[in-house]
Amino acid sequence: MASKQALARDLVAACAAAGTRHLFGIPGGGSNLDVVGAAEEFDIRFVLTHTENAAAIMAGVAGELTGAPGLCLVTRGPGAASAVNGIAQAELDRQPVILITDNVAASEQERISHQRIDQHALFAPITRASVVLTGVDDENPVALTGRGIGLQPGPVHVDVDPSARPVHHTELSPSSAIELDDAARTLLESASHPVLIVGVGALDGGPVRQSRLAAALARLGSRTNIPVLCTYKARGMVADSSGHSAGVMTGATIESPVLDAADLIIGIGLDPVELIPGPWHYEAPVMMLGAWTITDSTFFGTRLASELAGDLVALVDQAADFLASAWTVGAGATFRQTAQAELIAAVQRPAQGLTPVEVVTTAREVAPTSTIATVDAGAHMLAAMALWDVEGPGELLISSGLATMGFSLPAAVAAALVRPDSRIVCFTGDGGIGMALAELETLVRLRLNVTVIVFNDSQLSLIAAKQLPSGHGGANAVIYAPMSFAGIAEACGMPAERCSTPSAFRAATTRSFEREGPTLLDVIVDPTSYSALLDAVRAPRH
Repeated sequence: MASKQALARDLVAACAAAGTRHLFGIPGGGSNLDVVGAAEEFDIRFVLTHTENAAAIMAGVAGELTGAPGLCLVTRGPGAASAVNGIAQAELDRQPVILITDNVAASEQERISHQRIDQHALFAPITRASVVLTGVDDENPVALTGRGIGLQPGPVHVDVDPSARPVHHTELSPSSAIELDDAARTLLESASHPVLIVGVGALDGGPVRQSRLAAALARLGSRTNIPVLCTYKARGMVADSSGHSAGVMTGATIESPVLDAADLIIGIGLDPVELIPGPWHYEAPVMMLGAWTITDSTFFGTRLASELAGDLVALVDQAADFLASAWTVGAGATFRQTAQAELIAAVQRPAQGLTPVEVVTTAREVAPTSTIATVDAGAHMLAAMALWDVEGPGELLISSGLATMGFSLPAAVAAALVRPDSRIVCFTGDGGIGMALAELETLVRLRLNVTVIVFNDSQLSLIAAKQLPSGHGGANAVIYAPMSFAGIAEACGMPAERCSTPSAFRAATTRSFEREGPTLLDVIVDPTSYSALLDAVRAPRH
């Protein structure tokens, strides 16, 4: 029977061979310390966090940016339970993660009930697999770190216990379409005004595959002028400076002018998990070319005319052979610029504080080229996701499928570690940062080049904007007491400034990029414009 130490070493060795370079978490005892020791042996850096949720989010972002499995370590019981939100985030954002939990050994379970919960029942619904490495079966740790084309990426939960019987979670069989069928070719050849929607599946496989797909999309766009919408996760797969970038795809209505004009809508790695769950109004047939088959949604209803899953680069190159269009040069850019202008025009200048649009556009103007922005869930994302222009994949990170608050700060930590040559801007609301405040110390301890920008209006602004028609709950449901996040950051040893005017914010943002290490900008934002922003993005147009 293999020892826990040997099993932990084999698992970490497989992750290192797959390209993993960081291990995030909070260790307990038992096999946790064996994993930390193995990480040191294989030159995987252990990153100590303050919460297991933050560690899981960091691992997910590391997996998303590198294509290698993000690695997360937590103790049994409360550690495992605390990681659930971050693992659900990885599941719904299709991020490759391996979560290693300590456990009460099977040989001890009749005797020990302290901190013992059924961790496999806990994680099975939100992972690709929940397994026990026992060393006595034909298990192969390497298999946990890889995935065949056509299988949806996501987290895997692992217990290390030589005394247990293996526990396996049923996995889907891969699909690997390599050529278009007759129905797909007919749809492509008959379209004169096709529109592409690029989604989270375009990120599958890491930077090398992303670059190949981005190049294929650029060739297609340059030849045909077909407008391309990108979901939140896929921002950067088409450069915003290109003439065929048509802006963001949300499932709401900001993209309606583009899709209303389409006679064929082609999803490239599009997964409905990202889209706001409203009705699908568009008349054009939908063709899905995916990195995996959609099995958990019938979002497009009867409009779905064709679906193929496999190697996206090959599928896009084949589709290009059958596509022509009547779109004029720059049609996509016209759609995008009009939508951005409408968004900006919807916001009136307040008497005090800054608008969320001013915060995002000023930061974008001041930030160095290729700066990575992380965005939390909340009303500020309406401005950030539409107005932060990007040129490549991985430059704009958000929790899209789960849309969880508390994402942006841990994501910024991971992005700064994985891409140390890039500056990071962390956009977060006062609600979101409140869920991850302790990770400010992590930024300081690791001396990461992150500018944390807090949209401080002392309320849950997105919920408040939705609350207006009904008034349910009143202020008690959405209002916090005023807080000085600058003061909290300074207490953690981080330079911080409080900004309440556009000129002060511009100057402070500029200083933050000139400084080594992290900075927090506590920005007083007027919340009255959020309802107008919400209408500009989501108001019905049909």
